[in-house]
Amino acid sequence: MPLRSTDVIPLAPALGLRQNGDVGTSSASDLLITVFGELMRPAGGSAWTQTLVAALGLLDVEDKAARQAISRLGAKGWMTSERIGRKSRWQLTAWATDLLVRGAERIYSLGADDRPWNGEWLVLLASVPETHRPLRSRLAVQLGWAGFGSLGQGVWVSPRVEREPEAATIVSNLDVDNAVLFRSAMTDIGSPLDLAERAWPPGPLASRYEVFLSQLDTPAMLDDTTTTRRLLELVDTWRRFPLIDPDLPLELRPADWPGERAAQEFARRRSAWAGSGADWWTATESSFE
Repeated sequence: MPLRSTDVIPLAPALGLRQNGDVGTSSASDLLITVFGELMRPAGGSAWTQTLVAALGLLDVEDKAARQAISRLGAKGWMTSERIGRKSRWQLTAWATDLLVRGAERIYSLGADDRPWNGEWLVLLASVPETHRPLRSRLAVQLGWAGFGSLGQGVWVSPRVEREPEAATIVSNLDVDNAVLFRSAMTDIGSPLDLAERAWPPGPLASRYEVFLSQLDTPAMLDDTTTTRRLLELVDTWRRFPLIDPDLPLELRPADWPGERAAQEFARRRSAWAGSGADWWTATESSFE
């Protein structure tokens, strides 16, 4: 079945990617989407307004800003609401649930794929004239999100050949003329590792992973409220990495790649704190019944 445009593009902004490629600080709406994915969807996908406000309050979002974020995402189709007495109960839509499921897969699988690479590359030739700078920018952002690296002159590569449908959908949605997409393998001339370092300079990303690792503390079990806050902060920070990390196969990563250690530490802390998050959510929901 052919992919729809909604199968590819919305996932990036859902994880916090702006149209200009910025992955900066989270807005109240960004944080609310983290709450959706980490607490609300696993608990059945519905919540009282007060529960959502309380969850954002753990992240220092004020009541007014929290309610504005709830209304904003409701208007964008993330949730529908139902009046029950004097209160409102929100339900994630099927569209939002699908988006969250795919987003979770992308976020939590980062760095976990250790399948051997077969040496095959996906190559996209997609040149956009200098006179169409907005289109060039959107193309670069969306291909970057899909895990493609640029070799210059409109040449994009990815070792993840399974992402061919994403690339094809991006090119089609943006109406890029004369694009060519094919699979290829390198000859004895050139090094795959050198090509990867050219397409994805590792220095800046390695530095971000090192900062992430330096800010981690011992994943101690505290009270449910404090642990839930730590869980949401952890996930909100980690969800930016899939937007900037192409998740290269092991064979193409630099030696002692800090992303591997970061992925392991993220998974360890999330696993340790998830139970407290679920308990906090259940207790908070019950308090507003």
